[in-house]
Amino acid sequence: MFGLDEFFARGGPVLYVLFFVGFIIWTIIIQKYIHYFLNKNWVDDQIKLLENEVSITDKNILFVEQSLMASIKKISSKNIRLLEGLLGMCPMLGLLGTVYGMIEVFDVLAVMGSGNPRAMSTGVAKATIPTMAGMTVALSGLYFRFDLNNRIEIYENNLVNLLDKYKK
Repeated sequence: MFGLDEFFARGGPVLYVLFFVGFIIWTIIIQKYIHYFLNKNWVDDQIKLLENEVSITDKNILFVEQSLMASIKKISSKNIRLLEGLLGMCPMLGLLGTVYGMIEVFDVLAVMGSGNPRAMSTGVAKATIPTMAGMTVALSGLYFRFDLNNRIEIYENNLVNLLDKYKK
């Protein structure tokens, strides 16, 4: 069994980049979940605020709905595109690590020949560990990205349902 420092040493320098990207991904995910748990009733609160401030009529219901929908999109989608971009970048970083490790394998082959598998194993580890790490980071974040997108849709549907009573 080996520790985290040996894992990074075996995986090569690309693992440090993957660790940093994974840290940013999970920071965004945790920040979004904290935001949603603290603002569960945000749509209801906005409607109540509007009821107190403005009399919602048939004439301005479309404006109110568009305004609230735009604010939901603005608040909810903040950092979601960054999250999606970073999740898409993780497998590519893993492949970069694969190329880096294969270059090391070829260097060993050039110096020692093909008869020393033990010397090549370091390069093979540097070729496979970053790929595994990139896929693991990406797959672990995909579930939460889909869940966050579903929460945004639920917010929008709640808003439409709450405003439907004013449309009648």
